[in-house]
Amino acid sequence: MAQRKPNVCPSKRGSCRFFPVVHVEKGVLTDIESKGLKDSVGFVSQQTPIKAALSASRERSIDENSTSIIQGDGNELCLVIENCEYRFHASWLRFSCHCPICRQEHSNQRTIETRSLPEECKLIASKIEGHEVIMHWQGEEEHVGRIPLQFLLEHDYSKQSILEKKQQTAVPTYMTKLSHVKYEDILGSHESYRQFLMKIAEEGCCLVQGTPTDVGSVEKICEQIAPIQRTIYGTVFDVVATPQPINIAYSSVPLGYHMDLMYYESPPGIQVLHCVRFDECVTGGESLLLDSFSVAEELRLQSPEDFRILSTIPATFQKIHFEREFPVSMRYQRPHIVLNHDQEVVAVNWSPSFEGPLCVDESYVDSYYKAYRKFSSIIDKSNHEVQYRLRPGDMLIFNNRRILHARKGFALNGGSRHLQGLYLNIDEFKSQVAVANKLAGIHRLLPKIGNQCFS
Repeated sequence: MAQRKPNVCPSKRGSCRFFPVVHVEKGVLTDIESKGLKDSVGFVSQQTPIKAALSASRERSIDENSTSIIQGDGNELCLVIENCEYRFHASWLRFSCHCPICRQEHSNQRTIETRSLPEECKLIASKIEGHEVIMHWQGEEEHVGRIPLQFLLEHDYSKQSILEKKQQTAVPTYMTKLSHVKYEDILGSHESYRQFLMKIAEEGCCLVQGTPTDVGSVEKICEQIAPIQRTIYGTVFDVVATPQPINIAYSSVPLGYHMDLMYYESPPGIQVLHCVRFDECVTGGESLLLDSFSVAEELRLQSPEDFRILSTIPATFQKIHFEREFPVSMRYQRPHIVLNHDQEVVAVNWSPSFEGPLCVDESYVDSYYKAYRKFSSIIDKSNHEVQYRLRPGDMLIFNNRRILHARKGFALNGGSRHLQGLYLNIDEFKSQVAVANKLAGIHRLLPKIGNQCFS
């Protein structure tokens, strides 16, 4: 397909007021609302203002002189809008039809029955009418196809457009320092709240300081960000040293770099560790953080063959533990590094303490462990490690699908170290960030977050 002409028609983006999206269940106000901070965090009970704002944020003026030209014996459509050419396959257009028969207006879901379409989609007529392209198809003479021009501009898939989108979704920077914000500042304005969400999305981690230290407050705070994800450890889990731990984290031994719950098909996305108590007499116990995207690219640079091995041979992640209140037997195979069709890293899976026996063809065993040792060495020797000793009231929020975390061993010395943790659904977190950006008039795509999404 031909590319659209570059640098001819810069985007004309609208702007709108920011209305953060939050969760209100059965009309019950949360603690934050009841304390008079409703306006600060932007709780919205009606969807109409949000819908109107989103609609306004997408508006773009369309040149009245825009034209449509059928080419390639009906196999493609060329649109000329504001002196830019956009080309679309006829088959792509047919499956993107917005007419009431092909798409339900309220839900915006596609209702096309594939079996009802001709084997070959060919255009026989097209015209621009208002802000839509009207199309007629061979073999479907009674069907009148409609697609908004704005939709076509937003979903242009020319080489230049794909390149621009790849630049937007590329990780802007690897985490080399721990960004921090004050809890009171997050509540101070819509924009500061949006920026807080973006720090997590772009950098993979953010430290919130000055939160309440009450046991259980982490749940009340975090449920405003995204839905809490329940796991085999419950909704909120206590990280304290116990005599017979059901997880190595519930002890005082050092924890090497890892990601949590890799034995799940969908491991938790956003992890939160809230420091309730960390006495001064406790020695050790510092938190360590490392950007997995950074070390994965370092492996690719230093040892391409080892990188290839770890992106193709699946490791075994497991949690098999019957001597606990709720016995579990979970096992999942996946490669340590996941690549998309353009060989970009879209996920890293690393959790040595929860790896089971390698279960692959014998010809792969030696090469796998050679590559494994190389990657492990790069992780251990990385210069990008971030170290921090949590203080009561600190809430560490990080992307468990991107940021490796570890912990130094500690001695209580008669004191106490008590963290409370939970997980947030990463897909709904990403949705919240995207909506917040659009409502603020920001239309850039979010960077890759490590959840294996190819884009």
